[in-house]
Amino acid sequence: MKTPATGHDRLPDRTRTKILYDQQLPVYKAALQQLAQDVRLILEPQGLTPAIKYRIKSFQAYFDKLRKQNKTNDSRRMVTINDFFGLRIVCPFLEDIETVSNLLATHFEVLDTECKANQHSFREFGYDSVHLTLRMEATQTGRSMPGVRKVCEVQLRTILQDAWAEVEHELVYKSDISLPNQSIRRKLASLNATLTLSDLIFQEIRDYQKEIRQHGRKRRASVEREALNQEFIAISHPTTTEPPARIGPIPSTMASHLEKTMLRALKAHSNHDLENAIALYGQLLGMQLDRKMRGLVYNHRGMAYFAIGSHQRALKDFSSAISYDPEGDRGYANRGLCYRVMKKHEKALKDFDQALTINPNRPDSYFGRAQTHYDMQQFEPALADCEKALLIHSGYQPARELIKTLQREQT
Repeated sequence: MKTPATGHDRLPDRTRTKILYDQQLPVYKAALQQLAQDVRLILEPQGLTPAIKYRIKSFQAYFDKLRKQNKTNDSRRMVTINDFFGLRIVCPFLEDIETVSNLLATHFEVLDTECKANQHSFREFGYDSVHLTLRMEATQTGRSMPGVRKVCEVQLRTILQDAWAEVEHELVYKSDISLPNQSIRRKLASLNATLTLSDLIFQEIRDYQKEIRQHGRKRRASVEREALNQEFIAISHPTTTEPPARIGPIPSTMASHLEKTMLRALKAHSNHDLENAIALYGQLLGMQLDRKMRGLVYNHRGMAYFAIGSHQRALKDFSSAISYDPEGDRGYANRGLCYRVMKKHEKALKDFDQALTINPNRPDSYFGRAQTHYDMQQFEPALADCEKALLIHSGYQPARELIKTLQREQT
């Protein structure tokens, strides 16, 4: 009868294994570094920039674990270890762990998933961590070490979980002094519970911030919609002005100072309280605005200046609006109207051309150019532009009125 092989009988020769380890270590490090880079390239486009750490087990730790796991094993097959290659992803918040886990499962073959927190009772202390086992490409990792699977253990932790695990490792696992003292164990359990609660509170704060930002985006979108409703000077032939569209009551949800000021300015503008509107637009321009919003405010103040006959100031504001938002057609169209009233017809036509190049679907831009052609006694292009405006909006009354005037001029 054969004597069953013991764990020590199955272990490879230590000296030869150490030589193989040293030879393969640069290949292992390169493969793991590449894996870490691949993971980062997957996470960053999703707005995730966690700390990513990686390590190869030291030879001593690898061989000791191999010996320990095979010591009591009765099988003839060597028990393999899964954490020779290790990757740790440290995220700020709890929700990030689930997000990262799902992304890794999408891009890699996940062989196993384990939540360490599930191993502890409510009286025990221990670190929380999600462990994923990813398959590694054999061609990347070179020759295999005895008892090592071509897999990588990926640990997903929050910053607080990682801090706890590091301290716990020093106090418990690396120490040669056990912790039989129940008082100390209770304190450690209490500390771990506090850190866990802190993670939950941090996540709650982040959820609250997300909710506030979402409301903020909705408020800003509402303000911009109101502003866009008044973003064009409507001039009926030849010199009369139509008032901008009226806006409704200020919503109670418009909480921020910027949003309140913007809506007050729009309301004053709509109610023809133009001096007050100009003052409020000035206040807005003294605030921190992004370029597009600043261009929008300059455009509106220019409209208010235009309405009170201050054409030079209006012209300056429209030029500023174009400078801050060169892709917007409204600044060009409004400046074109301003040039037209100032009898600078060639400049007006140039601005209307640019406005229609940016957005060829504005009937009022065609109408503004039509008015300019009319002023220059260019009746045929004026008529053509009116017809283009009506193709876009068949009920556009200013264009119909100008067509009647052109027909009278030509009879």
